[in-house]
Amino acid sequence: MSISSVLFLKNCIKIRIRNLEIRIFQRVIYLAMTHIIQISNPLEQFEIINFIAMEGPLFGYIQIGLTNIGFYLLLASLFLISLHLLYNREGVLGLGNTLMLCMESLFGFVLQLVKNQVGPTWQSYFPAVYSLFLFILSLNLVGLIPYSFTATAHFALTLGLSSTIVLGVTFLGLRLHGFHFFSYFVPGGTPLALVPLLTLIETVSYVARAFSLGVRLSANMLAGHILLHLIASFSWKFITGSLIGLLLAPLPLILLTLLYGLEVGVALIQAYVFVLLTCSYIKDAIALHDESPSTSST
Repeated sequence: MSISSVLFLKNCIKIRIRNLEIRIFQRVIYLAMTHIIQISNPLEQFEIINFIAMEGPLFGYIQIGLTNIGFYLLLASLFLISLHLLYNREGVLGLGNTLMLCMESLFGFVLQLVKNQVGPTWQSYFPAVYSLFLFILSLNLVGLIPYSFTATAHFALTLGLSSTIVLGVTFLGLRLHGFHFFSYFVPGGTPLALVPLLTLIETVSYVARAFSLGVRLSANMLAGHILLHLIASFSWKFITGSLIGLLLAPLPLILLTLLYGLEVGVALIQAYVFVLLTCSYIKDAIALHDESPSTSST
């Protein structure tokens, strides 16, 4: 074998070794970067899990359990009941006048809302609307506590609430007006030829209330919590990833704090919008096409 052939083989071996080293180095860098920027699935916080589960061959085969969504529903209900039981006890838990002021402010806010939206017969519907507002608001705010669970981010719950409200409003309209309630689906002054088309449109619009009311609440809570999770994860990786990140730590923390404050506002607004539309549906069932009851009585 000539000297040129030996040199050629030597160079080829060196090139292959160098390419192998580069590939190994690239793989190590990839694994390191994957480990640094890896974050958990932001949808894991909405996973429904069983706290207590019982199964048995009873009435065929049934499964009874308490999930995290059921637990937080019970927690919110017990919290609201306890809060109202403590309302008249001055000085309980060191709150005293502060607790009474908060409760009276919420009570007056919902009272004025129901008066303005429902009309002269608001007294019959105020307890239900007030309870609904506090229930949704407490679920929204509890979901903002770190490592807790947001029940209102689940479409099953919010669609169940909205469907029940629309169904109840329909029964209310039938009880008050009988079969005349179906005139709601025919706008006044509609030409006879357009009645079938407009009736179909009004029916679809009426049924869509159940979906829009529930989806609006869930979508806003779901999107906000996913954004909070992503920003918090990236902020933690940024701060702990390098010395520069540690020095610039106040910046992502300020952003996260502002975003958290925004989510608190969204929780309040979504509870308000939910009961506002509920009151609007009740008013429609009471007045049908007559707009005069919309003025509040004093």
